[in-house]
Amino acid sequence: MRHNPRHYRTATGVVVVGLVAAVVPLTATPVSAHRKDYGQKWSNFSYHHVTGYNDEWEQPMTKAPQRWSEHGRVALHKASGANCNVKAGRYSSSSYGHYYSYHVNGGSTGCYITLNARTITAEAGRFQNFVHSVFTHELGHALSLGHNERDDSIMCRCRNRNTMTRRQAHDNSDVTDYYTTGYTRKF
Repeated sequence: MRHNPRHYRTATGVVVVGLVAAVVPLTATPVSAHRKDYGQKWSNFSYHHVTGYNDEWEQPMTKAPQRWSEHGRVALHKASGANCNVKAGRYSSSSYGHYYSYHVNGGSTGCYITLNARTITAEAGRFQNFVHSVFTHELGHALSLGHNERDDSIMCRCRNRNTMTRRQAHDNSDVTDYYTTGYTRKF
């Protein structure tokens, strides 16, 4: 049997295109993969700084929620009596910060965000940037964003906390994907 080389090349081209079309959807990472199943479930909330920080912490602690609020679907407000409390203190943990959510009264959700002054002070090259980065990251958890391995994301544990202080394009995409409209919430 004789093979037609032209027919063979055409058939190969079709197979290659078919494989590429089948592989591309499998390699794309969905934005929702970085969303946590817990968090505040709303993008507009208020927070209350409980205790534990001095004037040196004020600027980065103010900037982080302001910068998240620059996203069209997020609004974070400082308010007394809010159900999300932020505290800086010296903790034995090796982490820089931590986000905790809790449920009360049959479904009402609140949160605590702690910033570890002990580890931050020991490791910060640029103190205010470092605090800003850690608080921005923990607020990301309050917005239901999970950790990821992208070094171009505020939600990456591997980011440089001395230089990356703001949400990045990838973080914006995650928030836009998760929150279809803006909501308001007080800390």
